[in-house]
Amino acid sequence: MRTSTRRKDVPKPTLAAVVTAQVRDRILDGTYPPGTQMNEVELATRFATSRGPVREALQRLVQDGLLLSAPHKGITVRAMTSEDLDDLYFARAALERAAVTRLTERGAPAALLATLEQDVRRMALAVDEHRWVDVAVADLGFHSHVVDAAGSERLSAMYASLADQTRLCLNIMLGTYKGRTELVDEHDELMRLLAAGDRDALLTALDRHFGDAMTTLHHHRHEHPTD
Repeated sequence: MRTSTRRKDVPKPTLAAVVTAQVRDRILDGTYPPGTQMNEVELATRFATSRGPVREALQRLVQDGLLLSAPHKGITVRAMTSEDLDDLYFARAALERAAVTRLTERGAPAALLATLEQDVRRMALAVDEHRWVDVAVADLGFHSHVVDAAGSERLSAMYASLADQTRLCLNIMLGTYKGRTELVDEHDELMRLLAAGDRDALLTALDRHFGDAMTTLHHHRHEHPTD
């Protein structure tokens, strides 16, 4: 006698979710650069859908900080200012401090440490080969993995939004990676302190890491104001 196992249905993404993902990808890969006006009719035609899912997608991306809605100006791709970058790194640091606090209380999982080690190796190789986009991807991946390992759905969701906003200003940030030869060592230190469970030293190193990043970023913006 055969016994049937009922497969749990996996909810299908809504049309609005599909459009949201596609528009997000185009914003992050530069297809829609900062300042681009987002036209509902044009987007509905491009994605072969009605304006409803497009409108919902645009509002979701406004909430995520990738788009900006202003009276009489419509919705545009956000252009990050120096003040935005300051606030972005401030918020990222706050969430990461919460994540590492929990991780040092519980102990960092071996799987997380293995993943972080891979991130650091990828970063080191990309630095050696001057592949700055890949350096940035490995950098952001390292920090996202730390936050996700804290096991908080809400914390991860907030950080994912900040990570996307960080990627939005990637073109601005790429020049800063060229001057930070110590970047790999900084991430290696963060990984070792997390493995050791040394919370105070880890939080100090994390603050220093973000402080160095902001100092370098502001210096780059001063030297290249048109970036």
